[in-house]
Amino acid sequence: MKKKDETQLIHPFSEKQMNILNSFAENLTINQCIWTSGFFWGLTQKNSISEKLLTSSEINTPVKENINQLNVTIISASQTGNARLVSEYVQKHLLKFNIPNQLFDANEYKFKKIHLEKILILVISTQGEGEPPEIALPMYNFLKSKQAPNLNNLTYSIFSLGDSSYEYFCQAGKDFDNILSSLGAKKLINRIDADVDYNGLSIKWCDDIINVIKKKNTVSLISNNNFNKKTGDNKFVQNTYNKMRPFTSTLIVNQKITGRYSKKDVRHIELNIMNSGIKYYPGDSIGIWYKNDAELILEILEILNINQNEKILFNKKYESIFNVLENNFELTTNNINVLKKYALINNHVDLLKIASDLKKRLIYVKKNSLVCMLKQFPSIISAQDFVSILVPLKPRFYSISSSQLENDEEIHITVNIVQNYFYNKVYLGGASGYLSKLVNYGDKVKIFIEKNNNFKLPINDNSPIIMIASGTGIAPFRSFLQERENKKAHGKNWLFFGNQSSSEDFLYQQEWQIFFKKGLLNRINLAWSQDQDKKIYVQDELLKNGKKIWKWINTDKAYIYVCGNASKMAKDVENTLIQIICEYNHVNTEEANNLLNTLRLEKRYQRDVY
Repeated sequence: MKKKDETQLIHPFSEKQMNILNSFAENLTINQCIWTSGFFWGLTQKNSISEKLLTSSEINTPVKENINQLNVTIISASQTGNARLVSEYVQKHLLKFNIPNQLFDANEYKFKKIHLEKILILVISTQGEGEPPEIALPMYNFLKSKQAPNLNNLTYSIFSLGDSSYEYFCQAGKDFDNILSSLGAKKLINRIDADVDYNGLSIKWCDDIINVIKKKNTVSLISNNNFNKKTGDNKFVQNTYNKMRPFTSTLIVNQKITGRYSKKDVRHIELNIMNSGIKYYPGDSIGIWYKNDAELILEILEILNINQNEKILFNKKYESIFNVLENNFELTTNNINVLKKYALINNHVDLLKIASDLKKRLIYVKKNSLVCMLKQFPSIISAQDFVSILVPLKPRFYSISSSQLENDEEIHITVNIVQNYFYNKVYLGGASGYLSKLVNYGDKVKIFIEKNNNFKLPINDNSPIIMIASGTGIAPFRSFLQERENKKAHGKNWLFFGNQSSSEDFLYQQEWQIFFKKGLLNRINLAWSQDQDKKIYVQDELLKNGKKIWKWINTDKAYIYVCGNASKMAKDVENTLIQIICEYNHVNTEEANNLLNTLRLEKRYQRDVY
C-alpha cells in the first residue's frame, strides 16, 4: 500500500487552498468559525458535498433542538472591544464548570426568539449620550416596540461598561435592565455598572453567576469533552498582536492636512507595519497606546510638590513616579471619581461642595481637566496616594483611513489634534497630542487592530454606497474608495462631507477630486458651516437630494454609511433619513423608523460614531 504524504497528516490542503481558507477565516467571528466547522463536518456525512450553502438567516438561527440544550446565552454588545473580552471570559469560565452556553455578538443574535431563552447574560457598553452600541440597536428597538414578547420565563444578568466621567454612565445597561424587567424577566444577579477599570468587577460578577447557576441547578451539566466537541475552538489564523500585546510600529509620515487659517489641526499619519503580519480591512480601527506628555507630568508634580524621581510601589515593584505617570494613568482628562477622592484628601470646602453633588461633579470635570483642578485646589499629597486616586490609561481608537490592498505594509489614520485652553495655556489631548509630536521618521508607536465587522463594505462589489461624514469622520471612506478602486468594484459611490471651511478644512481634497475625475466617485455633496451666513450641514445636503437618495435606497438597494459625532451629526443625519423616507415612501415616522431598523438588520445602514 502506498504511504500517505506526511504533509497531509498535518492538513490535506494545497498551499493555494490554505491561502484561500486563511483569507476567508480572517474576518469571521468566533461563532461563524464554530458554525463553519460544524457545517463542513456535516457535509462529510452526506453522499455529496455539492449541496448549496444555507442562507445567512439560516446560518444565524440556532437549530431548534439546541435551544433547550444550550441553556445559557451570552450576548456581547461592544463598541471598542471591551464588552467582547468580558463576554469571552464569561464563556470560557462557564465551560470550565461544564455549563453549556453560546456566545453571540448582538448583531448576530436572533432577538425575536429571545422568549425561548432560559438564562441570558448581556455584556454591553454605552456610546454617545447613553445610547446602546450600534450592533445592539436593532434588539433595543425591538424590545421597546409593541412586538416585544412576554419574558416571564427568562432570567438574566447584565454587565454594563462605561466611563463615570460621562453624564450617562452605563446608561445602555440600565436601559436594557429596565426593559427586560418590564417584560417580565427576572434577575439572575443584579446588574453591575463598571467603570474604566473593570477587570476585578468582571471576574467577581462571573464567579457570582456561576455560583447562582450551580445552586439553582437550572442547567443539565455535561462533560467538558462532549461540549467542546460541539462548540469547537477557533483555530483559524488571527492577528498575533492585540490590546494587551501591541505591535511597535514606526512613523512614516505626519502631515497637517488643514489650511493655515483653519481652527483645527488635523494630521494625516502613516505608520509602518512591515513584517508584522497584521491584517486589517476598511472599517476597522486602530488602537493607540500613547505616553503622557513629559511637560504635563512635570507641571502636575510641581503643583503637588512631588519629586519626579521619587519611588513608588506599582505592580509589585518600585518605579519613579514620573515613569509610572508617563505610561499608566489618565492625566489629560478628569473624572468624577478622581474629583471625589481628591476632594476628601484636599478637604477644601468649595471642592467638597462640588464633590457632594453628582450633577456639579459632571459639570466640573467637563470644564476642568485634572491639571486645572490641581491648580485651583492645590494640596499636599504623597506620590503613592496621588497615584491611588487616578484611573488607568486606556488606548485611543482611530478609524483606519487606508486600504491594505493599496498600502500593504502601512496603516493610515486621520487625527484631529485636541486643544484645550486653561489659564491662558494650551493643553493637548492625550493620544492626539502624543501623535502630533511624532515628527521624526522611525518614531515608535504601539498599536493594535480593533476589528469592526459592523462597518464593512457590501460583499457584492456592484452594490452602490452612500457615505456620510463630518470632520475626521471622512477617514474610513478614504479606505472604502481605495479598496473599491483596487478591487475594480462597479458599484456607484456617493459622498456627503461636511466641515467648517472649504478652503481650510476640505480633508483629502485632491484625492476626492481624482476619484471623481476617474468616475469612481459618482457624486459628491459638500457642506461648509462657516463659508456663508447661514450654516450648512450634511443633513441639509441630504434633504436637498432626498428624492435621489430614496431612489438609491429603494430601487438601487444602496448601503448607507455614517461616520462622525454620535450626539450631534449622527442624530441629525438619522432624523433626516427618516424624514426622507416619510416623504418619498409616503409613510409615517413609526413606519420610517421600522424601515431604517430593517436596513440596519440587513447591514444596509451602518454607523461608526463616537
